[in-house]
Amino acid sequence: MGGKYKIMPKPMRAACAISVLIQLAAILLILQAGKIISIGILDPIAKGGCYVFAAYLLLNTVMNGLSKSKKEKLTMTPLSFITAICFFVTASNG
Repeated sequence: MGGKYKIMPKPMRAACAISVLIQLAAILLILQAGKIISIGILDPIAKGGCYVFAAYLLLNTVMNGLSKSKKEKLTMTPLSFITAICFFVTASNG
């Protein structure tokens, strides 16, 4: 969330909770696309979902690179980029 807050303000906590749910969806999609798990309802959307998350994470990489937080730039920027590559490779091979 930009590294602006050490303690997240209450209105921002809902956004963090939603972010956690999105991340859980991403985990399920990449595991489905990589054929690690098999959840029938996810099968038709797993590959496309991985491409969506790969694009989202590339955008996230740029936004992390523009952050005012030095820690976020040094840690989250490369992690976001590596994760985007993982989603792209999994979708391409899945």
